[in-house]
Amino acid sequence: MSLSLVVGLLTTVVSGTMAVLLLNRYRQRGGMHQLLWGLGLVLYFISGLSEVLLAFGWNDVAFRMWYWSGALLVPPVLGQGTLHLLVRRGGIANIMTAVVAVVAVASLVWIFSIPLDATRFLPGHDIGRFLTESYRAILPESAVRRILPPILNGYGTLLLTGGAVYSAYLFLRKQILPNRVLGNIFIALGGLLPAAGGALIKLAETVPALSEAGSVFKYIGILGGVVLLFIGFQLAVSGAPAPRSSTAVVR
Repeated sequence: MSLSLVVGLLTTVVSGTMAVLLLNRYRQRGGMHQLLWGLGLVLYFISGLSEVLLAFGWNDVAFRMWYWSGALLVPPVLGQGTLHLLVRRGGIANIMTAVVAVVAVASLVWIFSIPLDATRFLPGHDIGRFLTESYRAILPESAVRRILPPILNGYGTLLLTGGAVYSAYLFLRKQILPNRVLGNIFIALGGLLPAAGGALIKLAETVPALSEAGSVFKYIGILGGVVLLFIGFQLAVSGAPAPRSSTAVVR
């Protein structure tokens, strides 16, 4: 069993468990931030499960769901959760969440409407490395494929990590709620790990010597990222009163 398959299995189990815990917390206490964080971890779970399925051979649906959930939607959905936590008035956060929801549905329709070249699926014994380095060979070239992933990932990572750093700074400056300072530090690190892996893989396109290191860092960073995110989410909302409505913000 390859290292990437083990990591994929662990990511699937960990993200699925954490998604259930967060969504249950949302059911009990409300709060759009907890709903969106929970849905983001559901997408994490779908991506990990799809990767595990692909380790055993080509699966058309699994590949499409892996790309849709992992390559497109995890960062913006998690980022929207942070936006709802930080923005005091729900209007902007609700509008952006609606935009992300429309993009999610449209991108799902798109990914299931395009042809895939299954003959280019040659993972060997390392599905993680193949998916991080060579998945583009299976997808047809298109403007959507070039434009949508960097926009969604950049937007989501900026919200998730930037919002966490900003929030940690505010709490630290006021010298209050140290649990939230620490929680936001964990969130920022959890958002940065997978993004750093993706950046390293992109750099490997021009510096091939970094290819192997980029692949290893990417899929281990995904597992480490989801663990750090969940710890951060729990610390960031610990001790907070239940919101009075679905758009209320924990302060």
